[in-house]
Amino acid sequence: MLNRKIFQIALIILALVGAFRFFYIPVKIQVDKNNAFFVRVRILHDVNELSISAEKRCNIYDRDSGDLLIRKASIEKHNEVFSESSAIRIGEMVFDSLGVRIVPSQRSELDINGVFYRGSLEILKTEKGFDVINRVELEDYLKGVLPCEVNCLWPFEMLKAQAVASRSFAVFECERRKNENYDVTDDTFSQVYGGHGREKWRTTKAVEVTKNKVLGYRGRVFPAYFHACCGGHTQDIACLWGKHLKPLKGVRCPFCRWTPYFRWQAKISGEEISERLQKYGYPVNNITAIKAGKRDASDRIKYVSIKSHNQWFEIAGEGFRDIIGRKLLKSGNFNVKKYPFFYLFSGYGWGHGVGMCQWGGFSMALRRWKYERILKYYYPDTEIINMKEILLVSQ
Repeated sequence: MLNRKIFQIALIILALVGAFRFFYIPVKIQVDKNNAFFVRVRILHDVNELSISAEKRCNIYDRDSGDLLIRKASIEKHNEVFSESSAIRIGEMVFDSLGVRIVPSQRSELDINGVFYRGSLEILKTEKGFDVINRVELEDYLKGVLPCEVNCLWPFEMLKAQAVASRSFAVFECERRKNENYDVTDDTFSQVYGGHGREKWRTTKAVEVTKNKVLGYRGRVFPAYFHACCGGHTQDIACLWGKHLKPLKGVRCPFCRWTPYFRWQAKISGEEISERLQKYGYPVNNITAIKAGKRDASDRIKYVSIKSHNQWFEIAGEGFRDIIGRKLLKSGNFNVKKYPFFYLFSGYGWGHGVGMCQWGGFSMALRRWKYERILKYYYPDTEIINMKEILLVSQ
């Protein structure tokens, strides 16, 4: 009996030690507030109205000239913002301007449609209404990105790998789009961003312990693309976007095989496929066959052949995913089989497949891989560097 109790206690101790090793993160962090790097995130596009509030008073500037329009304006809760013919209305305030910048005092937050954001806000007139852009410090931006891109309870080494990849992607986009109105969007076309309200403790720590660390390649910040699950092999960026980057040629990935998104299926009727194709201008109203075309080195389909009224149409694989919907066709690595009332698509992976496989990185971290090794595997020939040093050299 005594031996059994000792055995049970030993098991509990081992479980606690394992949990500690899994969840452990360093707590001594030094945060340098100097030389902040800002990201412009488009959080709303072509809207005609929104609700905005701020706890502290705000200065409102003309976005183009930088002139101060109102000092210490009070923006109470549920102020409605409207796009008028030649002006922007915020509550009772009307600005005859193409764009305004709202800067809250004392680093307080802004509430946009019930979502809290750090930093300042730009409201820009467009042909269909206005765009809303959150201008936020890079590290604060990443704190709102990581919990939306990975689970905050994942192994800490994977969270650090994601922080470096997300920071690299953001800085690259900021440099590439510095002459545009915004750098990134808040959705999967860039990386998902949920503002301050989505921040989590563990992902915030991952951002802080990797502060200023980015991936570099040939003296420049590297575009560290990533996706959920590669399905066995990451994609060559040249096959998808026509670019040629050695670190993004694609690698074999056996690490995501056991994960929940490695395999998927989707049933879609021929009528639904026809309707979606017609919306994109294809004269298809009676599909009699769908065939997967040639594949690239990662086993993703280059094109899909569709037969209608004895005529064949060829559609690029990623274009076909856009038409049918990326939530249904989760990747370009799929097979298709015809049944009496529907077509069955069976595939592997989730996402475009370029760069880091997030679920693969999760599996690596469970195997005690450090974040540097995870990044090196998916982005060979890159190196982890200080972003301030590389940006100073490139200027």
